[in-house]
Amino acid sequence: MQPTPDHDADAASAFLSCLRDAAAARASGATGHEASCLQAAARLHPLDAASLDALGATLLAQQRAGQAIELAELVAQLDPHSALAHFRVGYTLQMANRHADAIAPYRRALALDAALPQLRNNLASALMLAGGELDEQLALLESAVRDTPQDGNAWINLANAYRRKPDLPRALHAGAQAVQHAPHSPLAYNNYALTLREAQRWDEAEQAATTACELAPHAPTMRSNLGMLQLVRGNYAQGWPSHEARWEGSQELGGNRPVLPAPTWRGESLAGKTLLVWGEQGMGDVLQFCRYIPLLAERVHRDGGRLLWNSFPQMGGLLARSLAAHVDEYSAGGGVDTLPPMDYEIPLLSLPLIFDTREDTIPAASPYLFADPAACEAWRRRLAVDPGLKVGLAWTGSRGHQRNPFRSVGWQRYARHFAGIDGVTFYSLQPDAADDVAAARAAGLPMIDHTASLASFDDTAALVSALDLVITVCTSVAHLSGALGQRSWVLLDVNPHWVWLLERSDSPWYPSATLYRQPRFGQWAPALEAVARDLRALAAQRRGEQPA
Repeated sequence: MQPTPDHDADAASAFLSCLRDAAAARASGATGHEASCLQAAARLHPLDAASLDALGATLLAQQRAGQAIELAELVAQLDPHSALAHFRVGYTLQMANRHADAIAPYRRALALDAALPQLRNNLASALMLAGGELDEQLALLESAVRDTPQDGNAWINLANAYRRKPDLPRALHAGAQAVQHAPHSPLAYNNYALTLREAQRWDEAEQAATTACELAPHAPTMRSNLGMLQLVRGNYAQGWPSHEARWEGSQELGGNRPVLPAPTWRGESLAGKTLLVWGEQGMGDVLQFCRYIPLLAERVHRDGGRLLWNSFPQMGGLLARSLAAHVDEYSAGGGVDTLPPMDYEIPLLSLPLIFDTREDTIPAASPYLFADPAACEAWRRRLAVDPGLKVGLAWTGSRGHQRNPFRSVGWQRYARHFAGIDGVTFYSLQPDAADDVAAARAAGLPMIDHTASLASFDDTAALVSALDLVITVCTSVAHLSGALGQRSWVLLDVNPHWVWLLERSDSPWYPSATLYRQPRFGQWAPALEAVARDLRALAAQRRGEQPA
């Protein structure tokens, strides 16, 4: 029996009903009735392992995951001592994106036969996707490649696990093994490229990412990752087109592009038409790329069209004050059903492609965002009682971001390098970090925390504008400070967000920013020592400027 959408779907249901009855009979000890039910099932579909696997695969392909899972679970109930049966349950759950639920059946299979092919690899994968313990994933994968060193899939996952550990030498070794044992796997090359980036082996990384795309030319994940690599290397000509794969290819965005009631604008004439541009991704992305609004408005109005702009309510009044005069209508938040009529739509981060941006054509006028003048003056008066150079600090990005473990400096490193610097008053710009601030103070880094009074980015912009300097990791604070034209010192890991490019201390996107980079993977100390040195010099300079 091969169920199809238009033929004999009821046969699969009848087959499952027979298995359901057999499992119930087995549970009650009615062995005779169990045998009768299995005979009835066999008349509908063969009961050998290969035939059951084929049926499960067909059900999954037909988007009938519920029936596929039930099939696997019933077979496991009828053959509870079969590691393969429990493995099939876990596998089917994973194919339905129920990774956390797959862990228990995989563990049952592991207890019965730890050497079952692909079992340890799949269990490690389920643990990774469900947020399980990294050390357990490593143990499973290390044992898998030790017993079966030609298992390319296990090497692929092991390279990824070592990279997250982080253990770069072992990640590089596992990545090389993955492409050796799975030479036709785009995932092997894709993951190896990610690891090579951490090692700053950029040419090799781009070659691996390109190979991944050649092996899977229609896979958005491979194209998106290549695009990030092209952009961080300043190859905007190829990077912007590749970046369009982000909506299906990136881990954060995959499949989450809103469905809007208009086609995407590709640069067509807008005479008599209305275009909606909308904010996407994180707050930092909106803060960086809203700089394109005046350029876009000029283009739309030159064509004789109208421009609508919808962005994030968390911005408060910042964007409306700074840029909304360029558009015909500005709104923040709301669902798709609340948007006004439009003829075309475009997400904000597609504008560099539309305008064919190169480094020398980046809209880099600074500042392009402006805090509320009254709020700025109120903060200046409030901070005037604090002595010395006024420095805002942010030490971590969003804790849910996949790269935050690499980007985050942590308050501990700030305390270690900045405690005892004379002539500086530090202010926390880190939201929801009262415990961190208290711990930093206890460790010898005095820090004032006004963040409880900051309800929006507009509020934060006023405080930032009243400071002398912002020191931050790669997070929305860096983009806010740069957009305001504030002096900003940005700490970057070796594999930074593509915006910051490579091997330079300045930014074509933010003229007021100075970049402090890790020299090698995980090495924050040299970058922080440079920041502390420059901070001492700036504080001394400020003291010298003050009248005696």
